[in-house]
Amino acid sequence: MCSLRYESNHQLAVSLATSLDRDGQQVTAFVPPGYERYVRILNPIEIAPGLVIMWSDVVKRGGLEASPWMQWDEVTVSHEAMPANNSQPDMGNPHPSLAKALIRVLDLDSSGYNFATWEGYAEEDGKSVIEFSPAHRGMVLYSGSLVDEKGTAIVPITDSGRVPMYWWPDDLHWCIGQDIYARSLIIGCDGAIAGKILADPELDAYLIRETDTVLPEDF
Repeated sequence: MCSLRYESNHQLAVSLATSLDRDGQQVTAFVPPGYERYVRILNPIEIAPGLVIMWSDVVKRGGLEASPWMQWDEVTVSHEAMPANNSQPDMGNPHPSLAKALIRVLDLDSSGYNFATWEGYAEEDGKSVIEFSPAHRGMVLYSGSLVDEKGTAIVPITDSGRVPMYWWPDDLHWCIGQDIYARSLIIGCDGAIAGKILADPELDAYLIRETDTVLPEDF
């Protein structure tokens, strides 16, 4: 069930869209420049309904070493390390458990937040009102709350039934984004938020740099 509402006003996303590097493949093509810290958060793997494992668990099982920009095909080079039923992390659909953990770590209130997803992808029927780099993708805008008045997390769900890749507050104090084919999220934020994300046991997160090249994950 959709927890968000469509937004036709492109002004909600102008500050974000115009700040992105429209030609490159660095981190700043996906989230704005100028944040104190940037963190890559890996989408967990659902191996049974409601049961997930992290990439780091698979890495350890395979006797490998985790790295900030590791890719899923590198993680699963060892057959013994593969999750049950060859499950793998979704592309362009952050897992609800990841969303809930992020909401908790960001310590949000019941204010409204902004969201965006790619027009036409995975049964997204909304109309795009603005383009995001680096592929000039037409983005459908949504808005909604991430926490109810009792402080309970609300997982953002679009009409396609997916969790959007882009989240941000009006003041862009932090911004979550990535390419729609990615198996991870990138967040730009201050040092305090980054520290909480990196320390949270439910988030498989790694510190990255603003100038890092974002590797394609759609293999």
